[in-house]
This record gives sequence, structure tokens and C-alpha cells, in this order.
Amino acid sequence: MNTSMIVILGLILTSLITGVGVYDYRYSQRLAQTAKIEEQRADGRDALLDLAKRQESLFARSKAYTTDLAALGYEDVADLSVFSPKKLYKLVILSADENTYALAAEPQDEQLADTKCGGLTLTKQGMAKNARGPDGTACWQPPES
Repeated sequence: MNTSMIVILGLILTSLITGVGVYDYRYSQRLAQTAKIEEQRADGRDALLDLAKRQESLFARSKAYTTDLAALGYEDVADLSVFSPKKLYKLVILSADENTYALAAEPQDEQLADTKCGGLTLTKQGMAKNARGPDGTACWQPPES
């Protein structure tokens, strides 16, 4: 092998190593972002479960559910919605009557990147839990450690 061939092979090898390093960095960044989104999903899940608990508490006292968030003890109700504790989801009562309710948590800001699950819903009927994304009920599971 002559010197120019060795130089060319060295440049090719350097380019390959650099490319793999850049790809690995981007892949690790994407994994970190995905893990963060999954962890933050708990804000929406927990907020919906708290809203359902408030509905059940009201039902125990009045034998009916409500669409009025203020009647459930929420402050800062705006446009018939409230924010989850970390403000990553907007909570709404889709419907409520004397027998049932339907609740939703719509992602906000950085949580909009949650294309796996999107918005979360919770209903009285069998405590059905779902999400708009492709994983549906799996979105209600805590992230794997």
C-alpha cells in the first residue's frame, strides 16, 4: 500500500467514526427526551385521578356528578378548564350527570411532543382509561425504570 492509499483509508475511517459518534449522540438525546415525556405523563394521569376522586366525593354528598370545576374545589378555572399541578396538561370535564362523568387531560407546551399518547381520558364507566395515541391504555402505566 502506498502512502496516499493509507491517508485515504485513514480519512474514510475517521469519517465513519465521526458519523457513528454523531448518530450515537443524537440517539441518546432522543432517548432522554422520550424518557422525560413519559415521566411527565404522570402529571396528567395523577391530575385526572385527583379530578375523578373529587367527582366521587361530590357524588357521595349530592348523588350527582358535575361539570363545574369550581364546585369540585378548583381555583383558577378558566375556559371551563384548569391546569395540572406542573401545567403540562389542561383538565376538562367532557360530560357529567347523575350517573357518570368523562374527563380529559390535554397536553400543553413541551408535553405536546408526546405523540405516543397525546391526550388522556378517564370515565366513570368501569374507570375506563385511554389515550389518543397508538398505545391507548398502556399510556396509563408508569414508565419502566
